[in-house]
Amino acid sequence: MSSTTTVRHPKGPPESAPAQGATPFLWAFFDSSVGAKITVALTGLGLVTFTIFHMIGNLKVFQGPAAINGYAYFLKHNLGALIWVARAGLLGIFVLHLTLAIRLSLRSKAARPVAYAHPGRVQATVSSRTMIWSGVVVGLFVLFHLAHFTFCWVNHAEVAPGQYVSYLELHDKKEPLYQDVYSMVVVGFQTPWLAALYIVAQVVLFVHLLHGVQSAFQTLGLKNGRFRQAIRVLGFAVAATVLVGNLAIVIGVWAGLHPVPPQ
Repeated sequence: MSSTTTVRHPKGPPESAPAQGATPFLWAFFDSSVGAKITVALTGLGLVTFTIFHMIGNLKVFQGPAAINGYAYFLKHNLGALIWVARAGLLGIFVLHLTLAIRLSLRSKAARPVAYAHPGRVQATVSSRTMIWSGVVVGLFVLFHLAHFTFCWVNHAEVAPGQYVSYLELHDKKEPLYQDVYSMVVVGFQTPWLAALYIVAQVVLFVHLLHGVQSAFQTLGLKNGRFRQAIRVLGFAVAATVLVGNLAIVIGVWAGLHPVPPQ
């Protein structure tokens, strides 16, 4: 009578070869809670940086058509394929950030299906409790913003009484090669319901950033006792700067504070 054994000799070869390459490592990293949190923090800080520079560029509307139209031409034409690489990268970062954040929230709720008797909401802020919802709203707004100003599907410009054209057909009168982004912004934010929608979206973005910036630094281990107050101030300053800057564009144009080019 013979018998077989499944006991592996301690000096023998491994039962299965370990996974090779970067893909299994990255998959395991993103699948882990720690890796996902770090990725959400880093992608969030990247998106905040883009948001600030995007706002600064849009503030050129207060310098007149030449400034903002020339800036838009530089981004679209002078950068060439780099602008599409940047757009694809931003889209990937945004999708990754939102997807991992939602998955972390769902995992957290699944791990604790029964709510705490005393959830401790005294310390939790409205911003921290609504991070997922405010993030989803911001995500939907980004899609609307692209439809409005990039693809020009939402609104049209009235070039003559009763005659409307797409934003894409507007060109700078002094520089015909320049797309008239100045008129796009003015026409868009002089439309009451569009201006109101952008104002609401900016308030939601402020609420999201107010906790998001601080949370990112905390995840990266930088919000310790020494820097806690400084990071709290930084988080508020960043959120407030984005809010004030973007609202200045919407409300300023709505109120007619933009320079009117000579006819």
